[in-house]
Amino acid sequence: MSKEIRLKFSTEVSVHEVYNVLTKNYIEIITDYFELQRIWLNNAYVTFKDLDKYFILMSLVSKTFDSYAEYFIKYDFDQFYNVDQYELRKFNIVNISKELSISKETARRKILELEKIGIINKNKKAVIINRKAYNLQKPVTAIHLISKFLANLSKHLQKSNIIRQQISSLDLELLIKNNYTHCWNYFLKFQIGMLTTFKQKFFKDYETVQIWAMIVYNQNLSLTKKFKASNKYPDKVKDTYLDELLSLTETLGLNAMTISDLTGIPRPTVIRKLKFLVDNKFVDKNKNGLYVVSNSNNVKEIDKYRLENVHKISEMSCKLFNAARMYKN
Repeated sequence: MSKEIRLKFSTEVSVHEVYNVLTKNYIEIITDYFELQRIWLNNAYVTFKDLDKYFILMSLVSKTFDSYAEYFIKYDFDQFYNVDQYELRKFNIVNISKELSISKETARRKILELEKIGIINKNKKAVIINRKAYNLQKPVTAIHLISKFLANLSKHLQKSNIIRQQISSLDLELLIKNNYTHCWNYFLKFQIGMLTTFKQKFFKDYETVQIWAMIVYNQNLSLTKKFKASNKYPDKVKDTYLDELLSLTETLGLNAMTISDLTGIPRPTVIRKLKFLVDNKFVDKNKNGLYVVSNSNNVKEIDKYRLENVHKISEMSCKLFNAARMYKN
């Protein structure tokens, strides 16, 4: 890594600084975050056609990273993916069940399915993760997208005189990959915690979360275009975001077929999940027969969680900036 890149990170950024910058430039930055979530969830679903299994695998990979950290071991991206297998000696189905908010029976069944396809091998209270699992979850696209998100954030950090220079997406990709097992564990823990809480609080399963997120993502894209066209962003848009989103429900929306095409989830499953979302007033069908975000108390509760999540995004971003900054060849 060049000296030039390290100098850009010569001072740690604080969560408070990142939060303030994210709040002041919410729409300009958050769209990159939504794009990251959309593609990460879509790729996750495509891997097994089952998000529970994917989240179990991600939890096991995160625990692998934790084990490395216990012994002060850090691997870069290529080093990690050259490992044939890794044994986790502290494996517990009950803990997996609690962490991912799934029943013990479901966790046990999904783990058996992962064993049958050779992703993991169980040995009493230990589990061996095979290299095939690592290759399945190789997050090349996700690293690129989170680097794009952080690069945009860094632009605003620089404008606020918090860091000396904007950091390019390419530089951030290199920094994250060079400090991979440390940096990526921050991201995995954030994803698992945030999406599992989202599922537990509001929805029954990860696929419903994914479908809801796609509908929000679609409206957010149009909202972003609206602001860009006017070249004017409302003050405190972080706090008025839901109202801005709801103002577009009569003219926008997605049908079940489009949602299926965009997510990879089969259309009959999408229709079943949409029924749950409509019945529980998370989405409505507008006058054009398209699914849009509902103006309901349930959605207002989700919006409260979105506001809480701004803090969590700031914490995760801050950890990634500072962990990447500390890397040296």
